[in-house]
Amino acid sequence: MIGRTIKKRHDRTSSLNRYWHKVKADLLAHKSRTLLAVSSIAIGIFVVGTLLGMIDLQLSKMDASHRLSQPSHINLILKNDADFAVAGPIRGINGVDNVDTQTQFTVRYKTSKNPKWQTGTAIFRPDYQAQKYDLLSLLSGHWPHGKALAVERLSAKFAGLKLGEEITLETVSGSEAFTVDGIIRHPFVKPPPFGGQLHFFVSPETAAAFGIKPNTFRQLLVRITPPYDKEKARLVAGEIRTKLNTLAIGVNATLLQDPNQHWGRPFFSGINLILTIMAWASLALCSVLILNTIAALITQQTDQIGIMKAMGARRSTIARIYLSVVLILALLALTLAAPLSIWAAFFSSRWLLDLFNIEMNGFEYSSRTLWLMIAGGLLAPFLASLWPIGRGAFMPVRQAIASYGLGADFTSNRFDRWLEAKIFNTLPTLYAVSLGNLFRRKARLLWTQSVLVIAGVLFIVIMSLLESVNLTLDNELARSRYAVRLGFSVDQPMAEVEGLVRTIPQTTGVEFWDRMPAELAHNGHLLRQSGSLGAQIVALPADTTMYRPLIVAGRWFANTDNAQKVLVLNAETAELNGIAVGDGIKVSLLGQPNTEWHVIGLYRWFAGSGYAVEPVYVPLSAVQTMTQSRQNCSFALVSATINSLSEEKAYADALKETFQGQGIKLDVYTTIAKLEQRQYAKNQFRPITSMLLGLAALIAAVGAIGLSGILAIGVLQRTREIGVLRAIGASTGAVFKLFMLEGFFHGLMAWLLSVPIAYCVAEPLSRKLGEIMLGIQLDFTFSSLAVWIWLGLVNLLVFLASYWPARHATRIVVRSSLSY
Repeated sequence: MIGRTIKKRHDRTSSLNRYWHKVKADLLAHKSRTLLAVSSIAIGIFVVGTLLGMIDLQLSKMDASHRLSQPSHINLILKNDADFAVAGPIRGINGVDNVDTQTQFTVRYKTSKNPKWQTGTAIFRPDYQAQKYDLLSLLSGHWPHGKALAVERLSAKFAGLKLGEEITLETVSGSEAFTVDGIIRHPFVKPPPFGGQLHFFVSPETAAAFGIKPNTFRQLLVRITPPYDKEKARLVAGEIRTKLNTLAIGVNATLLQDPNQHWGRPFFSGINLILTIMAWASLALCSVLILNTIAALITQQTDQIGIMKAMGARRSTIARIYLSVVLILALLALTLAAPLSIWAAFFSSRWLLDLFNIEMNGFEYSSRTLWLMIAGGLLAPFLASLWPIGRGAFMPVRQAIASYGLGADFTSNRFDRWLEAKIFNTLPTLYAVSLGNLFRRKARLLWTQSVLVIAGVLFIVIMSLLESVNLTLDNELARSRYAVRLGFSVDQPMAEVEGLVRTIPQTTGVEFWDRMPAELAHNGHLLRQSGSLGAQIVALPADTTMYRPLIVAGRWFANTDNAQKVLVLNAETAELNGIAVGDGIKVSLLGQPNTEWHVIGLYRWFAGSGYAVEPVYVPLSAVQTMTQSRQNCSFALVSATINSLSEEKAYADALKETFQGQGIKLDVYTTIAKLEQRQYAKNQFRPITSMLLGLAALIAAVGAIGLSGILAIGVLQRTREIGVLRAIGASTGAVFKLFMLEGFFHGLMAWLLSVPIAYCVAEPLSRKLGEIMLGIQLDFTFSSLAVWIWLGLVNLLVFLASYWPARHATRIVVRSSLSY
């Protein structure tokens, strides 16, 4: 009895040893094939872990940072200074919970590193220690006091400013030196690479030095009574603006903020949907190589499977052997990819969040993403290998033993015979054989092509997206005939502005626009604006030559519209409110009673960022007639002979210095230079397009790895054929060329397939990405240059992928190959 038990245990141990010996032999017999399979799965896991990890870290960190700043629900940027006493009546408005104030103004500065005067933004709070909303965070140093100021974090980083450095600011009495004594984080500030100015924080006691009246503010921060509701916030904001109008205080812009979700979340949410799809798609594509590898292994070892079955091996045993191979490959890939993807997700998130002024100081990772990586990294290869393993496990013994491990003979169906008759017979022998080998295993061809085609489509689409962005920006520039638009903090006399502008020699023309707060209603309800900073009336000459937006419905102004109550509205806002051309809109202008204006046109808005106030265009003469004001302007649009970005910068700086020298404050947000704005818009787009191009490169790398693996497997499976070729006189060069040509045929086919697919999907994808990332509809153009660049890249990839398998084929000895 004991002897039988010992024998059974010995048999089980012996069987288990043979089992693992077989698995080990399959993994180590062809190390290059194992390495390619592990690399492919690892790239897929890496992409999944990096992208999903970035999504989790970014959104959670953004929202957490936003909530910590105690964001205001309503942020009103005033047109003129308001006394602290105004805050009392605002608190009394129904629905207002509490208010906070701050003052923001334009200031000229220069540093020791850049002694030239530049324009920046200065901010102060009545009491930095008693902030209520939109909390400023002191990162290092001290709060502003006396002649010691603080610098915003992104500004300090951009300008290289450090604690203890001196900054010269222009005050009412002249230049004064201030010392940098603190670094502050502002929760809502436009990054300098995207067009934001440098931000400084000064003490309230120094406000008088900049000509600001004591006990006043220029920005009103409001929270409504809980619970927060966006529509309720809109209504309360309208009541506040109405109240301020009665107190002769205008509002330049109104910002509504969700207290629970960061203002940049919509940008990331749209992109994250695309990244999530790409992440899982890349893992699926990487699993293609597992399918090909296991299918080739099964085909190569069908005679071994037959022998194992003849000796009593069960189907489950056969399946376990090859599933174990897949499991080990997946575990090796996970071990390699998981740590790298966790680090990549952290550093990528920290870089992107830094653009939104959010710091990630300590190392963080997403546990959800880690578990998804493990699940996906094990499940995807397992599912990919089920079909070839099942086919091998259920193969009859007779069929398996009779197999030579080649399979998939050519000319087995009508399509193959047609190819041979119509295509192959017209080609030289070597080319015909290479092309025939390409179609020899059509399922493998399909899976290999899918990876290369998707990489090509993605590359061409992204390049078309970039060209579409440039075309859209160029078209917008063509509609803008001015060089610089000057926005004034306080309306200025037209005659004085024109006199100052004309002192700059390059100036060729000037046009004056006006802006004013207004309440717009349709069918008894306040209009909902698509712009994140609300809307405002922009009054311009009916015969303007400086700018004309893209009209998508109706028409633009004509000379006959002078003094008429007509307006041109943003098409997205019109759609939100169910407004069509010809409809009437009630407009309350500067606190006056509602009057009806008619919509004559709808325009497409090109904001370029989320920091813009949506304009509602009306004839300037109509506003002047209503307000009896013809002397002042809010904007001056200046045309000049400018041919480059550097010339534009010099001209804009000269204008700014001229106006600052006369004590005329320029508005930070509305003073723009045309070419500079184009560059800022491209800067906004660059991080995302760089990421997408990186993903396309990873998928292309997967395709190259897959192709290399397929050719390496082909060399193994055609070892006998290579021996026959060498035996009948084929040269080393001919064998090398045979496999290199097969690789290039793969690349050429992938290129031919990817171009029409990319042509069909590029336009809808580019338009969607434009709406998500820039908030605009792009003027689409298909990148023909990308088609030829991809042809060069795919040829380079197939050369690298084909070289080593082809080189290995030339080293096969005739005697050993014939006995293989």
